[in-house]
Amino acid sequence: MPQDRTGYTLRFEEIGSGDDSFGCAAIIPWDSDIFGFPVAQYRIGSDRIEESQTGVLSEALLSWLQRHEIALCSCTIPAGNVFWKTCLPRMGFQFVDLALRVAFNGLRTAPLRPARVALRKAMPVDSESIEAIAGQAFDHGRYHADPWFPNELADRRYSRWVNNALAGTNPGEYLYVMGEPGNVQGFYHLTVDESVGDLRLAAVAPELRGTMLGFDLYLAALHALKELGVRRIVSSISAMNTPVINVYSMLGFRLSEPEVVYHWHASASLGVA
Repeated sequence: MPQDRTGYTLRFEEIGSGDDSFGCAAIIPWDSDIFGFPVAQYRIGSDRIEESQTGVLSEALLSWLQRHEIALCSCTIPAGNVFWKTCLPRMGFQFVDLALRVAFNGLRTAPLRPARVALRKAMPVDSESIEAIAGQAFDHGRYHADPWFPNELADRRYSRWVNNALAGTNPGEYLYVMGEPGNVQGFYHLTVDESVGDLRLAAVAPELRGTMLGFDLYLAALHALKELGVRRIVSSISAMNTPVINVYSMLGFRLSEPEVVYHWHASASLGVA
């Protein structure tokens, strides 16, 4: 079954009875637990469906969402897909973000400039500092970009993210920090699967934003992955997060596969104020 980048396996169910083109949906257990209400993801099944079937799909998806008491549902589509850009708003979805895929190939042989900061593996004593940074450092991502979603819950999601990463037992999962024990200045959460590294989440302390420490953190993470034998690095980022996009560009990453992110809210769909 497909696994979300948070590490959870999503159990997708078909929306249409035997019609793959209608797509599928799954409850996101991690976000649902943090927010205190059911959150889901809808995945389209084809590039387009017949116009005559859009009403049937809308009813089928709404039935699924109501049956599972979903409060918020996300859907991500390729930025060039005009059909779904038109169809999703008619189904009650609203645009919230534009995401980009980033990749760095050939890390093992790539010449990297020397790292100016040292990273170390996070320890339990760092948890308070890491959570404090994660709870304040982020302005981007689909939950922060959603004007109908509380920022406090979006911040809580990142705090819980790093707390889970610190407590994780997955041998392919790493949480690196810079700074003295108990006084973390920045962190980087990443995973390694064979020779592919996935950059999951990174931030520096709010008072250090706008300095070169953010660039230094990313560069040091590349050195750490190179030492782990990683050949290729992947990640995703909000297109609105221009400071980090600039960092990726300076380090030699390539950006591709723009995707449009939509959210459906039960309160808006049902006419609740």
